[in-house]
Amino acid sequence: MHQAQRLISLADEVLRIRPYDESLQVFFLIMCAENIAKLHDGFNGEGKSRFYVRKFFEKFLSNHDKEILASGFIDEDDNLQRSLDFEQVVNMFYNLRCDVVHEGNYKDFYFHDHTCSILNTNPNVTAILRLKDIRSIIVRGCIKAVQDSL
Repeated sequence: MHQAQRLISLADEVLRIRPYDESLQVFFLIMCAENIAKLHDGFNGEGKSRFYVRKFFEKFLSNHDKEILASGFIDEDDNLQRSLDFEQVVNMFYNLRCDVVHEGNYKDFYFHDHTCSILNTNPNVTAILRLKDIRSIIVRGCIKAVQDSL
């Protein structure tokens, strides 16, 4: 629980120095999800990041939170403008994390700005959810993981 609190706090505090770079906040949130899943599993090795991010979202999120994520992003590459499915959203978050870690790119993705949805180009999705919604979902997942460990 302390590890989750530290990483969620970092995600919150990074907004003070980079208020409009939401990908940085996503980075810390996804890093938290990965870390909690690894701790829960007792994994001490290197790598397997994508596996553990997926595992966190699949195992520790409620069905309701999974549905929220699955309805929170519209695929603009799809002419029918359908919502991304749950797995696509998780992959998108992991890819955003990788863009920050490996490419230093933290300026390409934005969430709903409390007024309107935001159209992104990399990936080409419209974000209906706010960043605080994603944060809340990950916090609830962390709490579930801790409870499951007890």
